[in-house]
Amino acid sequence: MEQGFAALFTKPSFVFDIICIAALLVLAARYGRKGLVATVVGLAGTAASLLGAKLFSDRASPWVFENLMARTFRERIAETLSESGSVDLTALADQFAGFLPESLRRSVVDSFTATVAGAVESSTAQLAERIVTDVVQPLMTPVLSIVLYFVAFAVLRMAVSLLVPVLTHGNRLPVVGGGNRALGFAVGLAAAAIDLFLALCVVWALIVVTGGSLRYLNESALAASWFYRLFTRVNPFI
Repeated sequence: MEQGFAALFTKPSFVFDIICIAALLVLAARYGRKGLVATVVGLAGTAASLLGAKLFSDRASPWVFENLMARTFRERIAETLSESGSVDLTALADQFAGFLPESLRRSVVDSFTATVAGAVESSTAQLAERIVTDVVQPLMTPVLSIVLYFVAFAVLRMAVSLLVPVLTHGNRLPVVGGGNRALGFAVGLAAAAIDLFLALCVVWALIVVTGGSLRYLNESALAASWFYRLFTRVNPFI
């Protein structure tokens, strides 16, 4: 039995779950020391930051693409079409949106291919425009959304963090202090869960960036992790 239990610690998914549980408890204890009021304010601020960052990134990413990136893509794709007469859409999808599910990338490419199949009269500029609008933009927008999400969240969370320390002085009151910290730990579990969610976003982004090449940090290694499986169900980026 001891050997079987020890073998669990050789499995990346089991170790990952243990780390997540430990992080939840440590963070909850940290929030408990801040007290109930400060923790509630911090939790509300973090939740508002998450929502605000999501709303901002969803609205800003299409604008950023259209105003800062689309023209460059149109020119490069038009140049490629003029030189070779074709563009490898599958390679384009893999290059700019390799982290998205393969089925989604394939559906975008197949849908465009079917749409443009009969458009033999389209000029190079028109075809380049359609490729950017129907293929590149749907695949690049989620990438931009991830970047803008983390930037917006960092700014909003920094603003909230300036308010929270003011409320921690309530912990020093002789009557409220102990109960304040105990209740702070209870509410802190929810705040810790949000912090863990953000950490899992970073883990997922690292897996995407490295293409799953890290031995203990890839989709296969974490497939049995309860926390990672739960995260993939609520991943806001896919």
